[in-house]
Amino acid sequence: MQKGWPLLVLLLAGCTPLAQWLGKDLLPVPPDALVERLPPGYHPSAPRPPYGGPHPSRVPLDLSSFSLPVLPGETGPVDTSLGPLQYPFACGTEESGLGQPGVDNQDGIGTPVYAESGGSRLKGIIAGYSRDCLTPTRMDYFYQPEGREDFLPLPAGPLPADMAWLSRDGGRIPFVLRVERGSLNRFLYAIAMLADPAEPVTATQSPYWNRRLIFHFRGGVGIGKRQGHMKMSTLTKRLSAQLAEGYAVLGTSANVTATQYNVWLAGNTAQLAKAQFVARYGRPDHTVGLGASGGAVQQYLLAETHPGLLDALIPQYSYPDMITQSIWALDCELLEYYFDVTARDNPRWRVQENRSLVLGLPASSRVESRERRYYRWARWAGLGLRLPPLPPGATECSHSWRGLAPLTNNPHYSHHAHRYVPEVAARARFSHWHDLAHVYGVDEDGFAHRTHDNTGVQYGLGALVAGELSLPEFLHLNAHVGSWKAPKDMVQERYWLLSGDTSLARASIWSHHNMRQIRPVALRAFADNRVDEIRVAPRARGHREAMAAAYRAGQVFLGRVAIPIIDIRHYLDPELDMHHSFASLSSRLRLLRIRGQSDNMLIWQSLEPFDPTPAAFALLARWLAEGRRPADAEDACWDGEGRLIARGPEVWRGPWLGVSEPGPCLRAYPPNRSPRNVAGSPLAGDLFRCALIPVAQAMAEGIYGDVEVGPYRTMLEKIFPDGVCDYRRGDLARPSDAELGLAPVL
Repeated sequence: MQKGWPLLVLLLAGCTPLAQWLGKDLLPVPPDALVERLPPGYHPSAPRPPYGGPHPSRVPLDLSSFSLPVLPGETGPVDTSLGPLQYPFACGTEESGLGQPGVDNQDGIGTPVYAESGGSRLKGIIAGYSRDCLTPTRMDYFYQPEGREDFLPLPAGPLPADMAWLSRDGGRIPFVLRVERGSLNRFLYAIAMLADPAEPVTATQSPYWNRRLIFHFRGGVGIGKRQGHMKMSTLTKRLSAQLAEGYAVLGTSANVTATQYNVWLAGNTAQLAKAQFVARYGRPDHTVGLGASGGAVQQYLLAETHPGLLDALIPQYSYPDMITQSIWALDCELLEYYFDVTARDNPRWRVQENRSLVLGLPASSRVESRERRYYRWARWAGLGLRLPPLPPGATECSHSWRGLAPLTNNPHYSHHAHRYVPEVAARARFSHWHDLAHVYGVDEDGFAHRTHDNTGVQYGLGALVAGELSLPEFLHLNAHVGSWKAPKDMVQERYWLLSGDTSLARASIWSHHNMRQIRPVALRAFADNRVDEIRVAPRARGHREAMAAAYRAGQVFLGRVAIPIIDIRHYLDPELDMHHSFASLSSRLRLLRIRGQSDNMLIWQSLEPFDPTPAAFALLARWLAEGRRPADAEDACWDGEGRLIARGPEVWRGPWLGVSEPGPCLRAYPPNRSPRNVAGSPLAGDLFRCALIPVAQAMAEGIYGDVEVGPYRTMLEKIFPDGVCDYRRGDLARPSDAELGLAPVL
């Protein structure tokens, strides 16, 4: 590098236009009004125990205590059955096209609401403040223009010339939706259905409604403290065909996991929204859940925690739940940091595909992670000495899960901190754990308990036993992988612009400054069995009562669902997409374990662009009308053009079911697995805390297969002083069904 170049790079790294160009996809857009004050006496850091009560399915919401329906001009009720409301609470009414929220105090609490005249905001004149972001129910007509999928407000007067028309009963009708929007339980809700624009917008009947309801759930990863938004595109995206058929569609911003992941709160809000629908329009013949990713998670969980809300499920790109994904997803950056900093010592980690031996997840030397662009500048800004070079390509961890560890795990970090004034943001606790502080509990230091636990986990064990990882590599990995610092010891992220930090020289894509790590010891010391020279990074111990509370509060999918399920996904594993295919198998395993069979669940998979979702709606309509599973309701897979590859009861069989020969769909779309699966944990994925056994016992019981570990026993015992995981004994943190208040499944 030429003299003077490092200084130029440092200057450029602090240049705002360059920072904006490099990280334009990271820059948050601040709203017009910020949350300015918390309610007096509100203490988010006050200690509290984890939830110890029964499962939500045993605590039904008393809908008779709410005044429904909410009529146009009225604001919806707020449920306080789950305890004190959460603050700060950032409003989303303006983002949703509903104007400013309603004034509910003059004490400066929440978001300022400005005076308006003629529909325009009067600059600097505050009419009051909104603590709870309530907005009155309103009714509007929207129409779909010809050749488009979105909907536009229907203007007064003659129908627009670009109106799309539908065939109906031998004639044609305009593609117009009557849309009801407002607030329920502080969140926003919306109801859309095909309607006659000649009828009053406040009409409660539609000659075009087919008496079927879709509850539309949305995904993302959120940590609460905001209302979210409910735009028309949020409600109706990819549902034009069903709306045209006469389905009504219902959704709330509480049922968008980009807003929050409190499943109990989401379920109660969903129940209120459906009760509003029934009170206004009548009871549907059936209600089908639909949604992808976090929207699929909600379907699985709410079918279990709030029975009767849904009659059938169409989870797309599903996971069984979010919290058990965190068991291994929080391993991702620990492992990626290990690979990156030790790649000079062990060149095999420079090849991304080799990392799959430990991660279990797919990898590619040709697919790049999104951070690579600004990471190169960060290394140059730091003179290339502080940060390790990144090898070409990525794994599913670095390509898809990167950034979610700080978002869910760090109480000081939020990608929505720009919605609050700095004083409010400084008092808040931003993490998944604190979003559900009433579930996980809060310690004496004022931070919510965590469930992440990697004590005794032997990363890469499966690869070691298979002969794909050498014993020195296995030992080196497990000595160095470490863990996350306790919440009280974590500091602000250095995830560049999302942390409000424009200094590239401080960037950390792994959040390694919040890890419990050690300076790497040379691999040679492990190969030579020099026990006295090695050091061991400490592992984490999750809070056992918080783990139990995750089960108690319905955050974990147990498999206690008997209604029809058609689990649909595109096969995206080779693209390093986070929506990996083995998640559907995990859900099925939980059903099999609890119910002894999974006849109510179909797994459908294809390549893009073919989408079998319309066929799923048609099949479920017959299934629900007949009251039994149709004979043609079968597991299946297709190619990207919709050509059937195979169907039937054996198409997904394979090693995950103890069958050596994979079925035709499993061969066509082979699944990967997680780092914990490679370490020996079952594919069902719901094991927070393993039983620990001494290394000597693990050796005696053949956990290391044919690998001769005897000479390295002392080193293994130094790396695993508490013992190693024995997954055969299940999850030690899981309460019994009796403790959850659940009856045995017959």
